[in-house]
Amino acid sequence: LYLTQPTAGAFLQSLLISAVFLLILIIDIEHRLILHVVSLPSALLIGLLNSLNADLGLKRTLLGGAVGFFTFFLLYLAGVIFGRWIARRRSDAPEEEAFGFGDVMLAMVIGVTVGFPGVIEALIRGILAAGIFSLAYLAIMALRRRYEAFSPIPYGPFLILGGWWVYFQGWSTLESLLGMG
Repeated sequence: LYLTQPTAGAFLQSLLISAVFLLILIIDIEHRLILHVVSLPSALLIGLLNSLNADLGLKRTLLGGAVGFFTFFLLYLAGVIFGRWIARRRSDAPEEEAFGFGDVMLAMVIGVTVGFPGVIEALIRGILAAGIFSLAYLAIMALRRRYEAFSPIPYGPFLILGGWWVYFQGWSTLESLLGMG
């Protein structure tokens, strides 16, 4: 952390962000939950700190949070609709959402952490990491003959991976694609 963010204030902010991400990651892996009591205060505190940051500022911080929240809110609604459709086809009651609202809140936390347009790259990296892991998991389970359709996998750790990547490495890939760098 210290090598990436050399000033004392930036180091402490990086430590706070890493602690929040680590807490969310562990809880999501163990319980498949992202608690609002963790994500909402974290978004407010990190958002406040980043709005005072000369690199991000208030506008990019708030826009990052809004883009993260609304993008994943639409995915959440699509997951609810998909879950109901599957349940209807199976003649079951819907078991659990394909995509939880905690993931929506986490996308907002990541958005205020990396700002706009960094949130776009962070979420894309998280989604790609989840997809790669899911394909590998499906292949392993199929080879072991233990495959079960719709096996839940916690999504938060992959989003956090994308958020960490962009926070510590920047959003250079997006800059290159958009001709900004």
